[in-house]
Amino acid sequence: MRKFVVTILFLIAAASTGFSQSRFVTYNNDRFHFSIEYPSDLLKMQAPPENNDGRTFLSKDKTVEMRAWGQFNALDLTLDEAYQRALRDHSGVTYKTLGDRNFVISGVSDGKIYYQKTLIRGSGDTAVFYTFTIEYPKSKKAKFDPVVTRVSRSFKFDPHADI
Repeated sequence: MRKFVVTILFLIAAASTGFSQSRFVTYNNDRFHFSIEYPSDLLKMQAPPENNDGRTFLSKDKTVEMRAWGQFNALDLTLDEAYQRALRDHSGVTYKTLGDRNFVISGVSDGKIYYQKTLIRGSGDTAVFYTFTIEYPKSKKAKFDPVVTRVSRSFKFDPHADI
């Protein structure tokens, strides 16, 4: 009986930590001084763009795409204005939240789940926006929802860096 209970506990633990077996690596952006973790066994970092504002990460089958980037506030938007634009750009929003220094939107469109988290540093035309997005098929929800949670929690910028 004891062996049976130990086996059951092991199986429950293995099932609940399935995503944690992914190998997470931290990407650091030298231009905008932000960092984000990504599962290197699930997503491959692509070559940097010429302006080095961030990176794209793709699954082998190209059905999952994650992006992380920084950008100057050239349009002099407030966080609320950026949030309203992001809402207009997405259909099927099922979750949205606007904080003092960030916003998150998520939903389902065309059979894919999308998630966007945007942070702001500073204000006015000297502000910098940091955005992380991920999109994946609904069929991969069980696998990627826990990944999104971890990646989202890891997304941050260096508030002391000179940009």
